[in-house]
Amino acid sequence: MDSEGLRLLGVALVAGALGYLLLCGWSKKRSWTIRGHELLLPRPRMALLQLAMSCANWSIMAGAVYVLLQGKVPYNAVLGVLLIAAVAGVVTHVPAGLGVLEAVFVALLSHRLPEAAVLGALLGYRALYYIAPLCVAGVLYLTVELRSRKQAPVA
Repeated sequence: MDSEGLRLLGVALVAGALGYLLLCGWSKKRSWTIRGHELLLPRPRMALLQLAMSCANWSIMAGAVYVLLQGKVPYNAVLGVLLIAAVAGVVTHVPAGLGVLEAVFVALLSHRLPEAAVLGALLGYRALYYIAPLCVAGVLYLTVELRSRKQAPVA
């Protein structure tokens, strides 16, 4: 995709986010039913908070990949490729974008870095962003369970 196509995609995505904010702010109807699914519109303040948290999340994700790529690719390029990979993952309906993320990064960054370096950074990213929190949550869950068993009265 050329840079003009990427700009158009970016404009469309920003327009979608602004449309969502406008809909949340000025829609009289707070509930929509689409294909049998009820969607409730949040209040404008909550919609802004959702947008801010989403931007922060994507920025942190791109920051992790940028650090793992050792700064050899500009941050804004990493963020752009990550967002394109996210859209591609949604379009292809692959759980967690498994393989889609890697394919998009390799396709769009292989002219700047060797494929092995890109894939290594993405494996590190997957470990940091998915596996590490899972391990922390598992340890916390086991700790809570062990404490609750110690405090439970013996019948």
